[in-house]
Amino acid sequence: MKKYIELQEKTRNATHLLIELRYNLGGFNYFTHKQEPRGYYLSVSPVKLEQRDGYTLESYTAFTGTKYLVKEVTRKSEKAEREAEEKAAELEKSLIAFVCNQNNIAIPAEV
Repeated sequence: MKKYIELQEKTRNATHLLIELRYNLGGFNYFTHKQEPRGYYLSVSPVKLEQRDGYTLESYTAFTGTKYLVKEVTRKSEKAEREAEEKAAELEKSLIAFVCNQNNIAIPAEV
């Protein structure tokens, strides 16, 4: 699952919020120097989307987003992914609110 929400006011570094549910094999994270569990993670990050010559550029600013372990698994499966999608739908609004608050950005009220 991957979707974009357009920001209410675009900034120099962000035009959209990227909301993505993805599977991660886990292992050692070299940025945090910690072991990460294998599973499905929901991430929310401000991104800048630019259309150029028939393609879209997606730019991030480091350390402006967040991720949350939605479902820890021992292996990837369709059933686990469906369960993770259901749980991610419940958590999505709170992660969006956290990222918006941390980065002083806003999304339209109807989203």
